[in-house]
Amino acid sequence: MLIVGFSGGPRYSEINDDFSQLPPLFFHNAAAAIIKHRLPLFAVEEERLSRQKHTNRFPALAMRASIDAAGCSIHEIDKFAFFFSESYFDSELAKEAAILGIEKRTGVRDILMKNISRAFGVDIDRQKLEFVRHHHAHAAATYLASTFPEALVLVVDGEGERESLSIFRGNHGVIDEIYSYPVRGSLGYFYRYATQLLGFSMFDEYKVMGLAPYGRPDRYFGPVSKLYMFNPDGSYDLDIIRLGDIAYSLGVLGRAEPGTREWQRKADFAAAIQKLLEVVVIDVLSWWQAKLELKNVCLAGGVAQNCVMNGLIAGMNIFENIFVHPASHDGGAALGAALYIASQQQKEEKTTVVPYSPLLGPKLPENDAIRREIESWTGGMSIVKCDDVFEAAADKIAQGKIVGWARGRSEFGPRALGNRSILGDPRPQENWQRINLAIKQRESFRPFAPAVLAEDFDDYFIPLPSNPNMEHMVFVAKVREEKRTELGAVTHVNGTARVQVVTRTANPGFWRLISSFKGKTGCPVLLNTSFNNRYEPIAQDVADAIRTFLTTDLDYLFVEDNMAAKTGSLSSLIPTCSLKLTDAAWVEEITAVKQQWAVLRRAPSYSRQLNSLHLIRYLSEFGGRFSQVADLIDSAADDRDELIDEVFLLWRERFIELRPKTSHAGEAESSYASGEGFDGFRLPTSSA
Repeated sequence: MLIVGFSGGPRYSEINDDFSQLPPLFFHNAAAAIIKHRLPLFAVEEERLSRQKHTNRFPALAMRASIDAAGCSIHEIDKFAFFFSESYFDSELAKEAAILGIEKRTGVRDILMKNISRAFGVDIDRQKLEFVRHHHAHAAATYLASTFPEALVLVVDGEGERESLSIFRGNHGVIDEIYSYPVRGSLGYFYRYATQLLGFSMFDEYKVMGLAPYGRPDRYFGPVSKLYMFNPDGSYDLDIIRLGDIAYSLGVLGRAEPGTREWQRKADFAAAIQKLLEVVVIDVLSWWQAKLELKNVCLAGGVAQNCVMNGLIAGMNIFENIFVHPASHDGGAALGAALYIASQQQKEEKTTVVPYSPLLGPKLPENDAIRREIESWTGGMSIVKCDDVFEAAADKIAQGKIVGWARGRSEFGPRALGNRSILGDPRPQENWQRINLAIKQRESFRPFAPAVLAEDFDDYFIPLPSNPNMEHMVFVAKVREEKRTELGAVTHVNGTARVQVVTRTANPGFWRLISSFKGKTGCPVLLNTSFNNRYEPIAQDVADAIRTFLTTDLDYLFVEDNMAAKTGSLSSLIPTCSLKLTDAAWVEEITAVKQQWAVLRRAPSYSRQLNSLHLIRYLSEFGGRFSQVADLIDSAADDRDELIDEVFLLWRERFIELRPKTSHAGEAESSYASGEGFDGFRLPTSSA
C-alpha cells in the first residue's frame, strides 16, 4: 500500500490565490512524505524546495517529489493522508476566511483535492483523501519510528484539534489515545508567548532555549511558578495570560543588547520559563509512567524539539528507553499521518522493523552536473582538484577553515545531520563567534552542536541513562569537565551541548569525514550546524549551496566529490549576472516619496527598504523574469558601486536570484527552479 501524507495549508501559491493572506502560523511547516507498507520512502518539507521558511502553502512541490521518489504514478497511490481532522480544518478555515473577508465556497476536502489534482494535472478520487487527528499523526510518527514494542507516547505542542498535550499507549504497532489536556494549559502557547515577550519573532522558540543557560532560573522562578499547579488526578492548571503581567513587572519586555543589565534580566526570565516547561512535562510523564508502568517513552510535537527538556527526561532514570522524533514539528506530522492510516488499515500485517533514518529527502545530482554548475560561476569560484574529498575537507577544517558540506540525500526535519552542514573545528572558542556572526549572520549567544564518533562519545560526554536516540541531535548532554576547554566552540555556557552521535552504519560518509579529522588532530568531533544563513531554509540543491557559499564567509565548498574555492571579487562578478525576484519576494509598494524607495516583502516576516531608484524601477518592471545586471548598472553610472552592493545584499537575503552569465540554458539555476529534479524528475517552472 502506497500512502502520501502531507501537512500545510490550503493556499496553492503565495500570490494570486484566495488564501494568500492566511497568517504564517496557520498550518505551518508544510511537507509531504510517501510510505510503502509502513516504511518511509521519502519525505521533504516544502520550504526546502520553495525556499520559503516555515511556509504554510499547499505542498505541491513536495508531493510531486514524493511520487517521483517512489517510482510510481499518481494513480498508484492508495491514500492521501492529511495531518488534521476534516471538521477541525473546516471550522478553522471558515473562521480565517471570515476574518479576511474571503468567501469560503466549498469544504476543505474539495479544496485539498482540487490542489492535489492541480499539482498532478489529473483528477483524483476524493475518497482517497483521509484526515488524521493532529496528535494521532504526531504519535504515529514517533512511536512507529522508535521500533519499541510498547511505549508511553507524549505529544506536546501548541494545539491539536482541541488539545495541547496528549498521552498515548503504543502497543505492537498500534497507538491508542489515553488522555488529552486542554488548550488553556498549552505549553506550546506558553513558550511562544514568552518568546514574543522577550522580543523574538515567530518560530524563534529555540532562541529562548539558547538564551536560558545564560540566566539564573531561580531569580524569577518564584513568580513564574505561581502560574502552575499539578493536580492529584494527573491534570494541571497553567495560567498563560498572567505571564505578560509578570514579564512587565520584572522589566523583561522587548529586546536588549547582550552584556547589559536588561539583557541579563531577559536571560534570567528565559531560564525561569525553560525551567517551568521542564517541571510541567516531567510531572506529567512521571504521573503517567507510574500509572501505566511503561518503560519506554516516545516524544513528538513542536515542544519536543526542546532538546534541553529532552535531555532532562532522558536523565530521569524512570524510563529504560526514550525516542524523540527528529522531525517532531508539524512537518513530521505529514509522515505521521501516512503512518497512522497504514497502521489502522494493516493492523494484522507484519512489517519488517528497520531503524529510522532521517535521510529521506532528495539527493544531489551526479558529479558531472555538479561540476558544470560550479564552473558556471567562473570568476567567483572554481573547482579545486583533490584525490579524496574526505581527506581534503578534514585538512581544511584542521587548518581552521569553515566549510560547506553537501552530500547524498538531505535530512527530513530541522537538524542538519551531516548531509547539508556547515562544519568547523570544535576546539577554538573563537569559531563560535566567527560562524554565528560572519556565516550564519545570527545572534552571538546561539550555540553549535558537536558531531562525535559513536566510539568516542563516552570519552567526551556524560551518557544519558535512558538509551536515547543521540544520533538525531535531539538531546542535550553534559560535556565532560576535562573536555570543555578542548571543545570550546561547541560547549555551551553551562557546560552542555546538543550532541549528535555519528555511527558508521547510519551515515558512512559523515563518519568517514570525522574519522579523517580525528586522524589529523586526535579530536573525534566536528562543529556541525545547518547549511544556510538566517534568511532561508537549509540548502537543498547545488544552487542553494553555491548561494550560501558565495554570500557568506565560508572558506570552501564540498558538494559530493567536488571541492570548490572562491577565486574573485563578487563586485566584479555580479555585473556579469542576470537577476530576477525570487518566488518568495515581491515589490509591495512603489512610492513617489523622494522618488527613491520601495519595500520588499517576503513570507514570513523579512523586509528590506531599497534606496536605489534604478533598482526599484527594474524590480517594478522586470522583477518576474531574468534580465542582465549589466544593463541595470549602465543606466546608473552615478551610483554603480552602491547599486552592486544593494544587489549583493538582496541576493544574500534571498529576495532576488542571480544567474551567472556562463550558464547554459538555465543550467546554473536551482535544479528545482529550473525544472530539473533528482533522478530525472521534472518540476514545473512555477507553482501555478
